[in-house]
Amino acid sequence: MRETVFAILFVLLAHTSCSGTPDNRSVEQEQARIDTLWQKDFNSAGEIVANFNAIKEQIKGSAQAVQTENLCHYIWQSGEYMFRCRGKNEDIALLPPNIEEIALDDATVEAYMIERDTARFADHYFTLKAMKRGDSFEESRDGITMTVFYHLRSMNSNDYAKMKEVFSCKNDALHIAYMKKLKFPFRNSGCDEEFYAVRPLIEENVKESSLKSEIIALFDLYRNTMPGEQAATPVLVDTEEKEHTFAEFRGKTLVIDVWATWCSSCLKKMPEFIALRNSYSDNPDVEFITVSIDRKEVKENWLAAIAKREMGDMLNLYPNCSEQSQFESDYHVSGVPRYIVLDKEGKIVSAYAPPPGGGLEEIIEKTLKE
Repeated sequence: MRETVFAILFVLLAHTSCSGTPDNRSVEQEQARIDTLWQKDFNSAGEIVANFNAIKEQIKGSAQAVQTENLCHYIWQSGEYMFRCRGKNEDIALLPPNIEEIALDDATVEAYMIERDTARFADHYFTLKAMKRGDSFEESRDGITMTVFYHLRSMNSNDYAKMKEVFSCKNDALHIAYMKKLKFPFRNSGCDEEFYAVRPLIEENVKESSLKSEIIALFDLYRNTMPGEQAATPVLVDTEEKEHTFAEFRGKTLVIDVWATWCSSCLKKMPEFIALRNSYSDNPDVEFITVSIDRKEVKENWLAAIAKREMGDMLNLYPNCSEQSQFESDYHVSGVPRYIVLDKEGKIVSAYAPPPGGGLEEIIEKTLKE
């Protein structure tokens, strides 16, 4: 079956002259012919690579737009295959070595993206580029978009590099697609210096629109929780209704578990937080506390959960209000569990720290040494 597929491919390609220089077809006709040669179902990475190289050999000397068309097909088919198998098939390692740099605002590339799916094509391209540099599929895949197919992760250097390239080009459709994506990482991981560096690129290169204004406003809104910013100190109360603020912990590294009694993930992770806290029981330079976002109408549920989970020897706070609290507004709490680390000067180390067992320990150790 495989031999038959490639026999048909080479018969179709035989209309091209032996020297590799195309006959009197126009660029548009050559592009249309390449489109036809890519209209197949590929069952392996090897088939995709073979198809790409066979066409590439035959179009040597063709106009750049024709060669770019072939590369766009390769990027699309490679990405579709990788994501269809969730990056688990070993043969995907065959795909990244053949990737070549493209200009995202090239007319051929832009038209190809719009015809299929602009953001999806870009995800395929950047994933392949990162894997070619040696990163794993997990490290390379898009971390900007919310998806049900992969676990959530904070953005990494690949994602920041991607955004800088996207917003440095002059592709309007790509700008719109990625600005729509940006709402999720703000909610999921806030804004750090690398993320904030994308703001001037958007201001300079993206056309004015209500969406652009919304994204710029989010950068400004989330700036107060960037690392190095002075942490907000809203008033919270403990189980005895005594008032507290984070300012009273100045001089110590403060580690905060933000949770709620209705959050199953919070309850599942709480024993790990308590165990981490206990591991520092002899260290006077670090304090572990919890802040619940439960409303005061369910205070009894909060107190019961504290007792049931043996959290009583730790300071437990909550806002004591019936609606969104100042704490939730100050720290942009849109989901829990959430972990926050402040340094001894009351400045934010991470307002979106990883959970216990996922990197929180490393952040605490680094903060204590500084």
